[in-house]
Amino acid sequence: MRTLVIAAALTVLAYGAENVNYDAARKGQLPTGWSAPVAHEWEVRPDKTAPSGPNVLEAASDKGKSEPPLALFDKVVCRDGDLSVKFRIEESRGGNAAGIVWRYQDPGNYYLLSLSADEGNIVLRRIRNGVAEVISTSGGKRAGIGVAEDVRAGQWHVVKVRFRGTQMEVFFGNRSVFTAVDSGLLTPGKTGLWAKGVKGAAFDDFRIDKKG
Repeated sequence: MRTLVIAAALTVLAYGAENVNYDAARKGQLPTGWSAPVAHEWEVRPDKTAPSGPNVLEAASDKGKSEPPLALFDKVVCRDGDLSVKFRIEESRGGNAAGIVWRYQDPGNYYLLSLSADEGNIVLRRIRNGVAEVISTSGGKRAGIGVAEDVRAGQWHVVKVRFRGTQMEVFFGNRSVFTAVDSGLLTPGKTGLWAKGVKGAAFDDFRIDKKG
């Protein structure tokens, strides 16, 4: 009886959470359950430095392409949730950056949190009807755009966003960095990954915990 109670409790605790580490995915391809809406290339590759090796998901170069790559996790659609991923930006030159997206509706409507080693900042944007707008935030040290942060190329970092209705809170390295309020996109949508630059970025341990 005790075993059944514990099992039931674990089931309740795990409800709504999806974890992806890419280790069971076929190398050289986009993982099952993921899609790339603008026909950019993403692929699973082995990486000895991966936080939960052996594999990571990497974005191909966006050189010569009209839009930076997006990869969407198709299994979960939510309005509210906790989204996190571990990432490594390959180089600090050439505009390389990594990011996460949520409430994705289509290529012209979603929230984007980008992290740049080149610019040393974290920027929260709303993409609505194809137009990107920087969202004002509370907390953190101001940068030219967004919030200044020590995002280092060649190192693994973890980023998380907690979104509930109009309220959003961003964590970097498990430390709360800033909060924001925005009512521009309240419709449930997909979550996913974003990358920019010639060298791109690698990702591991993607997690979305659906809250509503």
